[in-house]
Amino acid sequence: MLVLDTRTLPAGERADAFQATVSANCSSSLAVFEEPRALHAEMHVVGLGPARVFTIDATGTTLRRTPRLARAMNECSIALALPMRSDNRMSWAQEDRVFGPRDLILVDLAQPYVYGWRGAGASYAVHVDVDDLGLPRDEVRTAMRELRRSPLYELVRDHVAHLTRHADELAASGTAAQVGAATLELVRALVVTAVGDARRLPDAEHASRAARAQAYVRSHLRDADLDAAAVARATGLSVRALYRLYEELGVSLEQSIIEQRLEGARRDLAAPRQRYASIAAAARAWGFTNASFFSSRFRAAYGQTPRQCRAGEAPTTRR
Repeated sequence: MLVLDTRTLPAGERADAFQATVSANCSSSLAVFEEPRALHAEMHVVGLGPARVFTIDATGTTLRRTPRLARAMNECSIALALPMRSDNRMSWAQEDRVFGPRDLILVDLAQPYVYGWRGAGASYAVHVDVDDLGLPRDEVRTAMRELRRSPLYELVRDHVAHLTRHADELAASGTAAQVGAATLELVRALVVTAVGDARRLPDAEHASRAARAQAYVRSHLRDADLDAAAVARATGLSVRALYRLYEELGVSLEQSIIEQRLEGARRDLAAPRQRYASIAAAARAWGFTNASFFSSRFRAAYGQTPRQCRAGEAPTTRR
């Protein structure tokens, strides 16, 4: 959801609007700009269950959370941030680093920090609550320095990149809460593996395997070529291990994909403003390439045909 576009505001009001929007949606911090009167900024915030996406595209900006602000505000979130299009500088707890567009930054939003970029740049981030992670904050702060030690670093970085770029689409798909829950598990596993917490490592690795597989499936339901081989490649699992993982979850991978695709198509067909000109187009949009297969599975799942669903007719008793 768009929460700020400074192009709609007079030049003299843009800096204050930016300051208020960041503090209300991200964390309380002081914003400083390279050229305040030439400031351009666009921000989006999207809720995904226990996770939240916050993106900023802006001209040169620095966000400073002072020790005084940190003491005054009870901030309980952490963020995984991706610099976009430029190098971003992050300073915290006597650490001063420059991160590029292929880097992932873990930020404890309760701590004092300085974060920003020069020229046109951006920061895309996923926020989660520390309490939801169930990890000590000290462990999170240790992971901030050691993030690249985690074998999950690149996988989680790519997941965050996909999540932030497609947040609106995921939020509208009906799978937002599940995607957020899977993201939370990935963040937990990232922190645990970065600090090498041997006590939590087996559970974290197992949870991360399930989380990353489910997150990938939910994020790619519309891909017609989504199958076990694609999920296995993306998550670093063998196909056999992937099938075994879904067996432990109590559902087959194929059935899980079909059920989620059917639900997405059902929502689109039942929506007051239908997105697609035909039922076949709606089916294709959710990865169904065989119209008769789609219709038969839809009727078995919902007790009505896709056409009846689109017409708003009440379903009969499901089989």
